[in-house]
Amino acid sequence: MQNFLINQNSELPILRMELILDGRHNFNKFYDAVQDASITFTMTNVNTNVIKIANAPAYIKRREDGGCTEEYVICYDWKKRDTKECGVYEGVFTIHFNGNLTAEGIDFPQGDLIVPLREKLIITIR
Repeated sequence: MQNFLINQNSELPILRMELILDGRHNFNKFYDAVQDASITFTMTNVNTNVIKIANAPAYIKRREDGGCTEEYVICYDWKKRDTKECGVYEGVFTIHFNGNLTAEGIDFPQGDLIVPLREKLIITIR
């Protein structure tokens, strides 16, 4: 489980999710494909199952670690209304691959990828 803590009525810190390099996929192709994707964020209250944020626009950002390979993180910028109510929520990013990169030699399937894959993203607003 990945835990994220933010204060009530706060807009910082930005929610950032790193993608796991598991060695089973060609992540250079993945990073190229994700740059042409639509990304959204949804957040649901774990106690009431009520959706607090539904398909809000999210984005990718280049990771600033000074490494020699380009890597990206998925980000969501909070709005005050997002953190108005205290509680525990589950967050999910959806990456919709548009499939527009096949002409550029990147053969990545069209469709949706739900992130995180392995662990739940639990967000606590206090």
